[in-house]
Amino acid sequence: MQGRAKEVVNALTEKVIDLMKKHGSQWTKPFANQNFISVNGHEYSGMNFIWLSFQQHKRKVYGTYRQWLQHGCQVKKGSKSTKLLFYKTYKKEVEEVEKTFKLLRTFNVFNIEQVDGPVEKFDGFDKKPNLVNDIQAAETFVSNTGAVIKDGGKACYIPSKDYIMMPTKDTFADTEHSTATENYYCTMFHELIHWTGNEKRCNRKLSTTFGSSDYAFEELVAELGSCFLASHLNITSNPREDHAMYLNSWIKCLEENESAIWKASSLAKRGYMYCRDKQLQSEQQPKEVAA
Repeated sequence: MQGRAKEVVNALTEKVIDLMKKHGSQWTKPFANQNFISVNGHEYSGMNFIWLSFQQHKRKVYGTYRQWLQHGCQVKKGSKSTKLLFYKTYKKEVEEVEKTFKLLRTFNVFNIEQVDGPVEKFDGFDKKPNLVNDIQAAETFVSNTGAVIKDGGKACYIPSKDYIMMPTKDTFADTEHSTATENYYCTMFHELIHWTGNEKRCNRKLSTTFGSSDYAFEELVAELGSCFLASHLNITSNPREDHAMYLNSWIKCLEENESAIWKASSLAKRGYMYCRDKQLQSEQQPKEVAA
């Protein structure tokens, strides 16, 4: 394996190792209800599927430059391609015996968001059933907090911009321990507790340095707070088993400081109460009266 193919494989390996470090060997991605389709109807699989899942595009339809042209579409100027992998077979005579070899090569694809033209013909190509059932009480609760939430990309809270990023609901799947609905709302609550840590709210130390004790501690606070919110809204009555698996990644934090769980619980409760207080404030707002 050489050149560009090796670069793609190395980049993918680094991504997977990073996820393993962050989530441990028990990690299961709750938002994985997705597929990636080429404009010719081919479903990407294997390493290409994994690599595409790391991209930030909301749509899941891809094609090469030539494939888009064949469908009357033009790649936008300045668009950056994504490199995928394929095996090219060839035959070669070795010691008078013809043998077949596989050679790993790369090819460039562009997302449907990167092209102009009649893209509406691809509507529905990349859709899978939405397994998340909307829970109105939870939707209202989150809305009343005033948190800014944007769809797309991985789940995270960005302190510098003070907003939450969430994968779209149709990307969440059922897992061994939880439904897609539980996974979606508990992920949302986790990021919502991070949001309460902003200096304008509960003013916690929000470290962005993975591996630091502050980072591990804040993750513990967010996960406990997520459990509190889920229980309050009757989405889950107890911390789920996969939550416990997730927290295994932060055992070192607990081992180094025997009071960490107590402090984290107190801070998580404070974040939880901040969100609850926002519900009371919303209820106290004057209601518009029809003339």
